[in-house]
Amino acid sequence: MKGVHLTQRELDVMSVLWELGEATAAEVRDRVDPDLAYTSISTVIRLLETKKYVAHRKGEGKTHLYYPLIEASAAGKTALGRVMEKIYGGSPVTLLANLIDQHRLTDKELARMRELLDTHKKRK
Repeated sequence: MKGVHLTQRELDVMSVLWELGEATAAEVRDRVDPDLAYTSISTVIRLLETKKYVAHRKGEGKTHLYYPLIEASAAGKTALGRVMEKIYGGSPVTLLANLIDQHRLTDKELARMRELLDTHKKRK
């Protein structure tokens, strides 16, 4: 799959499906925003099906159970790439610097980052 492009609302829906594995439209709505119209969530789910990010199977009665066809990591890679390009001018260094500046990273997290950088360096 080339690039996964999700709107904020699509990401909200996909997050529920990734978490639960499968869900009805009503269950998704209840987790995303219980005050949101059922038809709004149904529309988003249908769009996700059209994009082949979501599929469904027959549930009880007239309900459908929706499940993700893509992994969260695929969406994350694409989203991170877009953020890096649009906000950080394509610079992974600036992105990492911002991440470090904005979050209080534990010593364990920093050590893991160093480990990942060292591993990457050895592969080159």
